[in-house]
Amino acid sequence: MKRQVTIVLGGLIIVGGLFLKKYMASQATPPTRTISNNGAPVVIAKKVINQPVPNKISVSGKLVADIKIEIFSEVQGVLLPQATLFKEGQCFSKGQTLLKIDSAEFYLNLMSSKSSYLNMLVQLGPDIKYDFPEVYESWNNYVAHIDIKKPLPEVPNPTDVKYKNFLTSRDVYKQYYSIKSQEEKLSKYNIEAPFSGCVSEGNLQPGSMVRIGQKIGTYIQSNSFELEVSVNIANTALMDIGDSVLLQSQDLAGKWFGKVERISQHIDQTTQTIKVYVSVSSPELREGMFLSGSILTEGFPKAVVVPREILIGLDELFVIKDSSLVLTEVNVVKIGESEVVIEDLADGTDILYQVFSSAYNGMKVSPKFLSK
Repeated sequence: MKRQVTIVLGGLIIVGGLFLKKYMASQATPPTRTISNNGAPVVIAKKVINQPVPNKISVSGKLVADIKIEIFSEVQGVLLPQATLFKEGQCFSKGQTLLKIDSAEFYLNLMSSKSSYLNMLVQLGPDIKYDFPEVYESWNNYVAHIDIKKPLPEVPNPTDVKYKNFLTSRDVYKQYYSIKSQEEKLSKYNIEAPFSGCVSEGNLQPGSMVRIGQKIGTYIQSNSFELEVSVNIANTALMDIGDSVLLQSQDLAGKWFGKVERISQHIDQTTQTIKVYVSVSSPELREGMFLSGSILTEGFPKAVVVPREILIGLDELFVIKDSSLVLTEVNVVKIGESEVVIEDLADGTDILYQVFSSAYNGMKVSPKFLSK
C-alpha cells in the first residue's frame, strides 16, 4: 500500500513540474534583437569632438641625493675629538669642521721649513744689496713681511733676467713652492663641509688612526634630491627639459613638485626605455625614499581620447560613413594602458565606439550614438 502511494505522489510532482515550466515560459520576455528595421546590426557610435587633452606620464623611482660626495683622507694621523662627531645622521653647516686630524708634527715640520727659508733670504740680503741695489729695498720689504705662523707671501716677480737667475740659482723658488705645498697639505688635516648637508655614512671614533686613502664617510646635501625614472620611447618624445612633475609617497602624506632636469640619450636595450632625471627639493624627503607621480607635459591642444580596445592594430579604427563601416588610418599620438589619444580626426566624424568582432570594411550598420 505504501509503495502505491509513493508512485502516485511521484507522478503528481512530475505533472506539476511540467505545467509550471510551461507557465514560466509563456511569461518570459523575448530578448531584444540588435537588428534594425533595414536588417543592419545596431552598433554603438560616437561623434568626435576635439578638445585640449592634458598629458600625464606616470613615473616612479627612488630618491638619491643630488649632491653626494665620498670623503677620503689625503693625510695620516689620529682623529681628534670635537663637539659635533662625524656620524651618520649628523648635519653640518657649510664651512663647519667635519673632521680634524692631529697635525701637530706636520705643523712643526712646516715651521722648521719656513724658518730655514727665512734664514736663507736674510743671508741673500748683502749679495742683493751689492749686485742689485735697485731692488734691495723691495727685497727687504718682502723679507720683513714674512711671518712663519702665517701663509707665505708670494716671491716678488723680477723683471731683470739676471736678478731672476740669481734667485733661481739660490733655490729661492724651489723652497718657496715646497713650503706652499706643505701649507696646502696642512689644510687637509682639517676637513670642512663644502656645503650644508648631513652624513649618510661614517662612524669613526675619536682616537682612531686615519690613513692616507682611507674612506672616511659619505656626505650628502640633505634637502636636494634627484629621482631617476624610466620612460618609454614614445612618451619621451612628448616631454621637455623643465616640465613639471607631481610626486607623492605611499608612506608619507603630502605632495611635492619637481621638474625634469635631464633626459638621457641612451636607450635601455632590455626594457626599451629611456632614463629621465627629476630634481625635487624638500626637508621632508629622505634619500632612498620611493616616490611615484606624473610628468605634466604641454599636452595636446586639439585631440580626442578613445578606448584602446576599439583600435584595429596600432593606428586604425572604423569610421561610419553613410551607415557603412570604413577602416581608417588615424594619427595616434599617445598610447595609454586603457586609452589612446588621437589627433587630426575632424570634428563631427562618427566612429565605431565598441568592440565588434564581425565588423568589416563596407559593412552596413545602424549607429546608436552615445549621449556624451
